[in-house]
Amino acid sequence: SGLASQAAANQQEDTPLLMKAAEHMAIRFAMERFQKGDIKVNAVHQMLEHMSRQMDSLRRILRIQEDKMSKAGILVESHADILDRMFWAEVPEEGKKSVLLSAEAACVPSRNIRQYLEVLLERNDKQTATDILSNYCGCLKSRDVEPRRKTAIGLSQLADLFAIPGINLIGSTIHQTAEALVKETDSEAESLLSAAFVRLSSEANNRKNFAALKDVCIALDNLAKQRPATAQDLRPRIGVENRIPEFIEEALPSQQISQDLVTVLRLTSPASIEHLADRFFRCMRRDECDHMVELVTALGSEATQQMREMLRTGQPRIAVAVIGLLSRLDVPTLLELLPVRLKELNRFYHDLVVRQIAYGAAHDRGRTLLEVLELLDPAVLPQAIDEIGMSGDRTTVPPLMVMAEAGETPGRSPLVQVKAVESLGRLREPESVPVLRNLLEAKKMWKWVHHRELRIAAAQALAKIDPRYASQIMAESGLSPGELAIAPLDAAPACPWVRQRRYERIVLRKALAATISSSWGKSNLLVREMSLGGGMATKEDNLRVGSEANIDISLGVRHVRGQVLLRRARVNEIGFELVNTDLESRYRLRTLLMETIDRAPEVKEGDWKGERKP
Repeated sequence: SGLASQAAANQQEDTPLLMKAAEHMAIRFAMERFQKGDIKVNAVHQMLEHMSRQMDSLRRILRIQEDKMSKAGILVESHADILDRMFWAEVPEEGKKSVLLSAEAACVPSRNIRQYLEVLLERNDKQTATDILSNYCGCLKSRDVEPRRKTAIGLSQLADLFAIPGINLIGSTIHQTAEALVKETDSEAESLLSAAFVRLSSEANNRKNFAALKDVCIALDNLAKQRPATAQDLRPRIGVENRIPEFIEEALPSQQISQDLVTVLRLTSPASIEHLADRFFRCMRRDECDHMVELVTALGSEATQQMREMLRTGQPRIAVAVIGLLSRLDVPTLLELLPVRLKELNRFYHDLVVRQIAYGAAHDRGRTLLEVLELLDPAVLPQAIDEIGMSGDRTTVPPLMVMAEAGETPGRSPLVQVKAVESLGRLREPESVPVLRNLLEAKKMWKWVHHRELRIAAAQALAKIDPRYASQIMAESGLSPGELAIAPLDAAPACPWVRQRRYERIVLRKALAATISSSWGKSNLLVREMSLGGGMATKEDNLRVGSEANIDISLGVRHVRGQVLLRRARVNEIGFELVNTDLESRYRLRTLLMETIDRAPEVKEGDWKGERKP
């Protein structure tokens, strides 16, 4: 009363002091009634609102200042809220704890709950904080709609506290919120619960809490059965599927796969299978590939069945994406479905199929490629035969021997025969020696029957199968050591990289001018690196990666001509893989590489880091 008298005496000079006096008396009155038990927690705010209206005449004096603050963008609390906050500050700690552990906890504004919980967390009293949050979430089961609304609002505002390590109530809270959402009949409360569910799920998403995300996915599936429209609206807002690539990236370096992550991936398929297949194809290291296979294996038979369906009925991009994984996990299905799909796919996808199987590195990938060889586009055949040789699968030798001795056949490039010979050398199968010796030694009228390039390939293969042939070849074949030095590379089982070079790339002494032409026009290139399998060039125009083109490399008066597939490379560069050429052009290319090494031995490219270059 003394404070009120002093404020009244100075009303004209210090109006805010009068307001403070009124607020002080209102709070003291509310506190006394609360402590005596005359009113409950849920009535405190209503009483403060009533007294706030009675003090409205005093407050009008300050309205002009508040309006100025609002126009300036400063948030101005309602007077009842201010009184409520001041009242909460006056409540003893035991009183706060008692209220927050009671059935009336929903009536306490979330900002007051946060303030008290932060004090508890500073003291490391996580048990009490856990009890308070758990009790608060239980208010969702209140019979009255108003507490349910207030609790839903509070859950949205306190979501981060539920996920704090040591409390970790986020999963159970998500589950209870979803259950309440299914049962809710009030439209406003339903909207607030939906917002709370999204906010809690986003918190679990951002913290990569896979156990909680598992609850999110299960809740969404249950919600879809009872409220499909609501589930359809919430799923994209939560966006678990959008974070799957990020989750996969973080799981790759881990030695142990999180079972909760496995469950999340299982619950989000087929989207997760698509992401896993895409990431598998982008693996650079062999251990990454193996880890991806382990991850998909952990998903169980349902994942394999989904991949089967994706290959059987999916769009070309999706169907081709799972081939690498199926080549490791379900070869019989792959051999059953792939021939049918290959007939529907164009050369671009045939190329991807071969690369997928190659990157899969299954021990029987050579046999898999051999089964579909006749269905592949002619431009992809040389690459497929190379990969058969790199597979180390000797069961593929008999068909390769047939291709090696068949000679040029209608519609098949002579390069295919050379590739078959080189693959026999990589596989080192003694049974192929008679075929290779015939290619190397056959004569007619004192002349060699076969082209020099084919004879060089046969000689190199023989030397790999049995090094004792090397001295005999040098003495009797008429081939030079330099020609034999440019040889196909062998597979390296211990290589950590997924992609292995098939030929050594050599940096040319000076860049060679070349022309690329196709249905989309012509483009000039400067070729600076070459191998028997392709090269790297600087480009002037934007070329279509993955497209097919004809190349003409100028060697002065001579030319190397052939058909290439364009590959992705560094900025302003393009890689190209030679997929069709005549034997004379290939021999000219070999001669170019041989002369480059003879004149400058240091031009061989340094250690390769596993980037996918042709």
